[in-house]
Amino acid sequence: MAIPEETIQQVLGATDIVELVESYFPLQKKGQDHWACCPFHSEKSPSFKVSSVRQGYYCFGCGAKGNAIGFIMEYENLDFPSTVRRLADRVGITIQEDKYDPNFNKEVALRKKITQINHESAKWYHDYLLKSNSIEASKARNYLKQRNVGIETAKNWKIGLAPANPKPFEEWSRENGFSQDQMVASGLRSLKDQDDSSRGSYSRFKNRIMFPIYNDYGDAIAFSGRIFTENNKLAKYVNSPETLAFKKSQIFFGLHKSKRAIAKSESVIICEGQLDLIRCFENGIENIVAPLGTALTESHIKLIRRFTGEKGEAILCFDSDSAGYKAALRAYSELSQAGLFTKSIKLPPDYDPDKLILEKGAEEFKSLIIEAVTFHDFQIETLSKKLNLNDSRDRVQFANDLSQTISLIKDPIARDSSINDVAIRIGISADDFRKRVSNVSKNKFNQNEVKSDIIKPYNQIEVDPDVKILIKLVLTDLETIEWVKNSLNLDHELKDINNSDILIELFRTIPKSIKPEDVNAFISTKEPELQSLFNEIILKGTMPLTLVDAKKALIRLKIKSLQNKIDLNKTFSLKEGLSNEEILTITSKVETQRKELLDFKKALTNIDHRRH
Repeated sequence: MAIPEETIQQVLGATDIVELVESYFPLQKKGQDHWACCPFHSEKSPSFKVSSVRQGYYCFGCGAKGNAIGFIMEYENLDFPSTVRRLADRVGITIQEDKYDPNFNKEVALRKKITQINHESAKWYHDYLLKSNSIEASKARNYLKQRNVGIETAKNWKIGLAPANPKPFEEWSRENGFSQDQMVASGLRSLKDQDDSSRGSYSRFKNRIMFPIYNDYGDAIAFSGRIFTENNKLAKYVNSPETLAFKKSQIFFGLHKSKRAIAKSESVIICEGQLDLIRCFENGIENIVAPLGTALTESHIKLIRRFTGEKGEAILCFDSDSAGYKAALRAYSELSQAGLFTKSIKLPPDYDPDKLILEKGAEEFKSLIIEAVTFHDFQIETLSKKLNLNDSRDRVQFANDLSQTISLIKDPIARDSSINDVAIRIGISADDFRKRVSNVSKNKFNQNEVKSDIIKPYNQIEVDPDVKILIKLVLTDLETIEWVKNSLNLDHELKDINNSDILIELFRTIPKSIKPEDVNAFISTKEPELQSLFNEIILKGTMPLTLVDAKKALIRLKIKSLQNKIDLNKTFSLKEGLSNEEILTITSKVETQRKELLDFKKALTNIDHRRH
């Protein structure tokens, strides 16, 4: 549901960016501005400026820029709606998003209640584990001790215990005003009869060690419960069912803690279990996540890329058995199509990260991370152990399996290298194997054309300096805003000039005023690449500009456009095979354009004369 621009404006108006940034790290005031070392790149001298006047930030080192919304999006790696809601909660503003759906606010309220219930329940389970004198609590603590999970680790991850007898927990939930319907909605209770709530409900989690599950910005949304006693009839893990707050295909365990390390390293390790992740994290391996008993999905990959960036790296750390290989293969397929470079850790047989670190030490596992091989090499090694390459049928299977994964490699040099490597290993012509890979790629493309969602920022495109002047003035000068509103014929004035698409988008949706909150709200409604460009322009430059500068900039843009047309026509007139009539037509057009060019140059001179 779209958040109204008026609400965005209200949130930004109530948010002081200096106060906001200082809630994350200290700022030093110099004049009107505040400074710090940039949180988005490593530096020794402060180049990160926060402007209380413009209510924005800019880094002169790495170019990071934006308003309060932009800061939270970049620092916390949140999407736009989540960021606005976060800021709204911070300043006590209720976001009305029921413009099109009358039930939307009810869902929002229930989602908040679910989060509250899970948060409070996590505290209750945690206290029960650490403080209860019951036999089961003692057994659970001993189990964790045997697994080398100490008290501090349990506190860090809010590990808890759901008692075998759920009555104490049920009484606590009633005393705190949580209704049966709300507890069912949270996933902590299940109805005895799905069609008749009057028949009551029961606790989903009993006699299990409880791992709270958080979304990427730290809200408790679900649980994963693990048995700690010998019982072959029970599943080892039971997760909360999907709710309004919890969609397991969109959540990683541990991401709320690991996201900063992932963003900093532009690399993520993907493991299989909660204890594996906790063990790694507590031993300094922090760029790690774990899916919740499900294969990686497109939503998972998008979530990863928010933190790794489009050129990031994913390192798979799955069990070395057959099931682990299949899981790694499925994960690679998703990761490679998203453009993430994928490696795989080669774990010793019968080892997972938890067991390896406990028995051989964290340094041993860190060395395996360093030695991680490309997924292609991992697959070759794995298949070589399973298949007999002296057997013709096994060689065919080997070639078929490898052609599927190699076809996913986007870099042509890396793909060709892999093709040559496989061909040598199985003793076939590289050209023959290349054709096989090419056929696989063509079939995949025909079946499902892959569309990239990577945004090409405007800072990778050359934006004309005069366009930047117009942008700055439209966002900061009242006279220019009025001139644009009342005098400018868009279709005519902007035709054929450099970066006309940017200006048209800007001029057709002029901000309400030049107040920082209005400008920031206006910018926040644009596409991310335009947000980046606009914020850079208004925050970086300090040169005072007026309406006269806007008019001169537009004329200069027209002069450049006309000059380009003249040059193109002159070049075209030299083309062989043109008739005399065609040459005369082009010559006449050039003369007309030259007259227009002269007129614009005179207009530019007249403006300068009037100015002085």
